[in-house]
Amino acid sequence: MNSWFPSGNIYLLLLSGGTGSRMKSDLPKQFLELNGKSILLHSLETFLDWGKTKSIVLVSHKDYILDSETLCSPFLRERDRIVEGGDTRHGSTLAGISSIQFSANDIILIHDAARPFVSSDDLDRLSSATEEFGVATLASKNHETVLEEEKDSLKFLNRDKIWFMKTPQGIRGDILKKILEKTYSAEPTDLCTWTQGQGIGSKLVESNPYNLKITEKSDLALAEAILPLFQSWKKE
Repeated sequence: MNSWFPSGNIYLLLLSGGTGSRMKSDLPKQFLELNGKSILLHSLETFLDWGKTKSIVLVSHKDYILDSETLCSPFLRERDRIVEGGDTRHGSTLAGISSIQFSANDIILIHDAARPFVSSDDLDRLSSATEEFGVATLASKNHETVLEEEKDSLKFLNRDKIWFMKTPQGIRGDILKKILEKTYSAEPTDLCTWTQGQGIGSKLVESNPYNLKITEKSDLALAEAILPLFQSWKKE
């Protein structure tokens, strides 16, 4: 995929609205350090190094905009910006979308800042799928036996059909314009539930195996162990 390049522009919404509640920390998870660098910077630099975004929109919780500016401003380019997010993940997504002017053939990527282990190959394959199919998401296959608990028994699900949703997720500009014009009965939890609610499916793109979301304290310790493995894997 090294030769792939989009026909339109690519915009990234980097969602960084955590407050540290699930991490049980006074400092939001995106500002915690991973090998001496904040998780947020690890994620931001991934997209900067990829080099294919026209603009990166960092969507921050209102209480941490100054912290985000202090940390990230030295790395942001002229077209990049920091905007205030909403009260929910979807609200933050809408805030990020409203700050950009996109065309029908542009690609909009939405990524959790708490996922620092995404590769350029992931981004190429996801963006290419988004360009072709309209909506796509990174996801990982399941290799475990999956059970669904019922009232008096356990139901064994077909693990070959089970995927775990990851980010980034991508949407083409023409599809985004359509769903922005429609209402929804329940607030979407992410881009793919939003489009699914409008009858638009998502193309699954297999993620690299290290795409961890850092949510709890135990995840941070795991991320410290994964980082050198991820860096070594990228060089292969």
